[in-house]
Amino acid sequence: MEKFIVVKDSMKKVQRFGLTGRKMEFKIKPVPSGEDPIKWTKGAIEDIVKKGTEGVAPNDQVGLSFCSKDFTRGDGWMNFKTASEVTFDDTWKTISSIYQSNSTGLNTETFCLGVTAVKMPIGQGRGAKYNSFDEECGMRKGIVAITNKDNLCLPRALVVAIAHAEKDPNYAKIRRDIGKAQTIKTMTLVGAADVNIPVEGAGIPEIQVLQNYLVDYQIVVYQYGSKGRDLVFKGQLEKPRKLHLLYHQNHFNVITSLTAAFCCDYYCEECNVPYNSKNRHRCGGTCAGCQQSPACPTDNMKVKCTDCLRSFRGPTCFENHKKVGSVDKSSVCESVRKCPTCLVIVKADRPHTCGEKYCSICKKHQPQPHHCYMQQDTGCPSMKNTLFIFYDLETRQEKKLEDGSLLHEPNLCVFQQRCHKCLEEDSSKLICAFCAARCQILKGDDVISRFICYVLGIRKQFKDVVVIAHNGGGFDHQFILDYILQQTDLTPELITRGTKLILMSVGNVKFLDSLNYFPMALSKLPKAFGLAELKKGYFPHLFNIMEKQKYVGPMPSIEYYDPDNMKVEDREKFIKWYEERVAENYVFDFEKEFVEYCVSDVDILTQACLKFRKLMIDEGNVCPFTEASTLPSACNKIFRRNFLQPETIGIIPKNGYRLCDNQSKIALQWLLWEEQERGVEIIHAAKQQESIVAGCKVDGFCEKSKQVFEFHGCYYHGCPRCYKHERQVPLKDDPTQTLDSRYENTVTKTQHLIDQGYEVVEMWECDFRRNMNDEIRQYTEDHPLLINLPLNPRDAFYGGRTENMKTYYKCRDGEQIKYVDVCSLYPWVNKYGKYPVGHPEVIVGNEKCNKLNLLETDGLIKCRILPPQQLIHPVLPVKLNDKLMFVLCYTCGKTGARECSHSDEERIINGTWVIDEVVKSVEKGYLILDIQEIWKYKVTQYNPETKEGGLFNGYISKFLKIKQESSGWPSYCTTPESKDQYVREYLAREGVTLDPQKVAVNPGLRQLGKAVITSFWGKLGQRENQGKTSIVNRPETLFSMLTNPATDVNSILPVNDDTLLVNWSFKDEAYDVLPTVNVCLAAYTTAQARLKLYSYLEKVGDNAIYTDTDSVIYLSKAGQEDIPLGNFLGEMTDELEGYGEGSYIDEFVSGGPKNYAYKVYSPKTGEYFITCKVKGLSLNYNASQTVNFETIKSMVLTEEEPEPVPIIYKQIRRTGDHKVMTTQLTKLYRPLSTKRKFDEQGGSLPFGFKKARH
Repeated sequence: MEKFIVVKDSMKKVQRFGLTGRKMEFKIKPVPSGEDPIKWTKGAIEDIVKKGTEGVAPNDQVGLSFCSKDFTRGDGWMNFKTASEVTFDDTWKTISSIYQSNSTGLNTETFCLGVTAVKMPIGQGRGAKYNSFDEECGMRKGIVAITNKDNLCLPRALVVAIAHAEKDPNYAKIRRDIGKAQTIKTMTLVGAADVNIPVEGAGIPEIQVLQNYLVDYQIVVYQYGSKGRDLVFKGQLEKPRKLHLLYHQNHFNVITSLTAAFCCDYYCEECNVPYNSKNRHRCGGTCAGCQQSPACPTDNMKVKCTDCLRSFRGPTCFENHKKVGSVDKSSVCESVRKCPTCLVIVKADRPHTCGEKYCSICKKHQPQPHHCYMQQDTGCPSMKNTLFIFYDLETRQEKKLEDGSLLHEPNLCVFQQRCHKCLEEDSSKLICAFCAARCQILKGDDVISRFICYVLGIRKQFKDVVVIAHNGGGFDHQFILDYILQQTDLTPELITRGTKLILMSVGNVKFLDSLNYFPMALSKLPKAFGLAELKKGYFPHLFNIMEKQKYVGPMPSIEYYDPDNMKVEDREKFIKWYEERVAENYVFDFEKEFVEYCVSDVDILTQACLKFRKLMIDEGNVCPFTEASTLPSACNKIFRRNFLQPETIGIIPKNGYRLCDNQSKIALQWLLWEEQERGVEIIHAAKQQESIVAGCKVDGFCEKSKQVFEFHGCYYHGCPRCYKHERQVPLKDDPTQTLDSRYENTVTKTQHLIDQGYEVVEMWECDFRRNMNDEIRQYTEDHPLLINLPLNPRDAFYGGRTENMKTYYKCRDGEQIKYVDVCSLYPWVNKYGKYPVGHPEVIVGNEKCNKLNLLETDGLIKCRILPPQQLIHPVLPVKLNDKLMFVLCYTCGKTGARECSHSDEERIINGTWVIDEVVKSVEKGYLILDIQEIWKYKVTQYNPETKEGGLFNGYISKFLKIKQESSGWPSYCTTPESKDQYVREYLAREGVTLDPQKVAVNPGLRQLGKAVITSFWGKLGQRENQGKTSIVNRPETLFSMLTNPATDVNSILPVNDDTLLVNWSFKDEAYDVLPTVNVCLAAYTTAQARLKLYSYLEKVGDNAIYTDTDSVIYLSKAGQEDIPLGNFLGEMTDELEGYGEGSYIDEFVSGGPKNYAYKVYSPKTGEYFITCKVKGLSLNYNASQTVNFETIKSMVLTEEEPEPVPIIYKQIRRTGDHKVMTTQLTKLYRPLSTKRKFDEQGGSLPFGFKKARH
């Protein structure tokens, strides 16, 4: 029986790209009695995936997405793979990772499976029956149709093309397969090339194998219907003899004349462009040798120059490089030379030292290998010739889509602008002599096109234009991007997170989201920055419909304001405001109110951004908008520009410190496989330092056989097959080199080694990735040199501790529940915590590591450790089921076992941590069994007595001072004496001297200080290989991305028939490290924060009720000491103070981490107040009627498995093609406490806890 029900099944095709997208909404049927729930669910998923991939050919590239309307973390993705390689494990991993990570208590019955398939070019047989393609090929003299009934049309086409190129006297027989001439040559070619043609026909992998064999030819495959503009495949090495093929619907034909095939007078093979006027086309194509265009043939006899020592592609290429004026006023020979010692190609006018390379992080040439450090930023903000535009859109929601959603359509755009001339001038000034009108109002259905035309027009007057909207990345900018993609030829550069835009650049215009600087509603900005609002009150957005545009009359009906989607307290304020307007017979003029409301919002945004910008420049010497795209990136720049000391923060090498000389894992895999296959011993980096042979450092060397082994990473060696374009452009990571110079260096080095009598065995990265099979993968990954993978510092970077220890508690006599919060926990760690500096000493192996005294050692440790079994609060974090957990038994935590009967081996946790956490764990009874690796660092820490030390002390103190001064005097500071006492206490406690003259309430400065100290450290732990979004307009580009060995394609979203949005990322081996990241510092930050929180958990013991990163909710009993409170960094503060002195929680309930509610009793008023928080659920008035304190309480206390509670709500959503709509969704709420094992009374113990035997 089927285990699922399909609710909706839709399909979309984009023929030009051979793309098919299928989306299936389905429900899993209830698990029958007696069936295993996990097996049933897996079976249902497997069946739905099979149904979703019906009709997908084995050679197609397939990507999967899986989502639920209730998964707050978004879709799960499976990277694109060849369909025949996709296993159920791949799909289940994608689905289960998202499902298991959804631990907030939200669930759903409806799931969505997205299947995107790209039909890759392959060739099969084509019978004698003609269709339109055959008829067209028959009519054109430049095309030879291949007629066959087998799967060999590709090699058949190549055989015919070779016969034509070589003017074979038997060409006619070969073409028509007379006497099986074509078939015989085809089988000979297939055997000689050692290519396996799949049953479904040959594709790009087989074309590449045949190209590798046909070294004297260049294979070029054109897509039928594009008139030669779209290529399916092009051999990377230019050859004078080319084999042109035409591809259509799984079949290859031969092109004997490009102009006849594409119906043109001329055809440029460099640009793939047909044209009819000889003088109307210009193209590039520059020779790497003589730097002339077009490029010289690569197979010409090499001619060596005795002056510059370089080799050239024949006599013409040699003569060209000698011509004066070929490079500025000199010749190529005079400007580029080869070093006779190290054989590197260098610029003659630049200093060169053998053994040194330019380091893009250090910004200078460095001896190799070397360790990099985070560099000081020496720049400064510049406003010269810059324009800021601040805008807001209002939209109508009248157009109903098929699924009932309402499409947003802008009909009002208000924007203000400030240029470098008028930036500081009063906002009341309407006209600037340089940038004209400072505020403009656009009305109507074409506001987006008019606004974009304005921006694209005025950008020509300025060097840089910065366009800002609040929540622009999630809303306003979406309309801009949609218009650009649909209506223009512009190709913006995007940085996205899902469908949200972080940064969009169009030439010299960049679009930013102010929400990335101020994470609060626009309505909160006036209070945060001390601004005056032009228009107070509320606006009925649902009243913005066509028939109401000219409305003048009584207040619109209350439902147009959508009050049930407001938070409870906001709704109460609104109703009071609304009733007052109605009572006074307020006349509502829609057009006037509409414009005034939007103008006010833009004015608030403009004032807030400009005030924030000025404060950031004055206090941090950084412009947050021209020099950064988010607040954390601006804070990082402030630190590097003002506080970073030279050579203090090391940049961790991409492959860590174990793989010396930065040799990649994949290179070592190849070397290990070569050892196995050849039966020889190769000296390489995994054993010792790389060898020096004939003056050259080589990847591997076998002294016995005199063989040199060289693995060429495609980017670092300028692979001409993977990197076809911009080969003469200076590289970002080394401006002294180009792809061509890197490739020339590689070829020169190889030739030098051959000249010295060595056999050179070479392997290009792309070839090895393509040839990698299960046998190679299994042998190398199980090899002792790679099986114990080196310590990965990112494995030590865990988040905050979030757990509920009780699901319900009601205070008895003499009891109170307290809620305390660490004052600025992470800034406290940044100021007072210890941090590693420089680069570590790496100690490997249990024997060497055990010689260290961990109490005297700082750094990271990778080890196997056995937890105790009687500890209420475990110390060490471990990631299980995509959740951060604290367990006493690994297997119990993994399986959720109620009772632990596991052996020590099954209980052991294996991980990487900051040593301080491991030391604390040993103190609490953990037992270290085996240490695999330690990174031993020197550390720095702030000394409160000497006021010295600390990596981030200067930064935190600077902005802590600003925050504290702008908060004004505490309420008890009413006399000069009390104020002096306050200043002295603050200096003694925080080491910061407050200026009494500057102590005054200043909301803007306070917001700056608070934001900068809390948004700083996270950038240090930024993921270095984040997804990227590219706009793709050509099938050839898409095919190349899908088959590129260095990248993974995550998702493909069609915009229209000619444009795709492709999200992709580099493979782990291919990305570059960031010069602003050191994940060890981030790991130290969170580890010390967890230890700080743990110190409070130790004090409250089993009275702990709930904890979340920097807060503890605990039971306070008469006669027991409470957690002491204070107001300085790192001290606990009372979270309930706002309810009045002495307030406490009387009743608490929790449905899981970040899912709780409580009743607060205030002795001051004698009232009870209820608070309810559920992550992933916006508890507006409507939702709070369904999910509230009583709901959670009843579900937690029921003895039976509670039925999920449906919550119907409206949400503004973005589609993949950047449309914006309001959708009605349903979420299902239920409690889900999975981080500890709970008893029937609502108490809990950590997984693996066992009571001691007496």
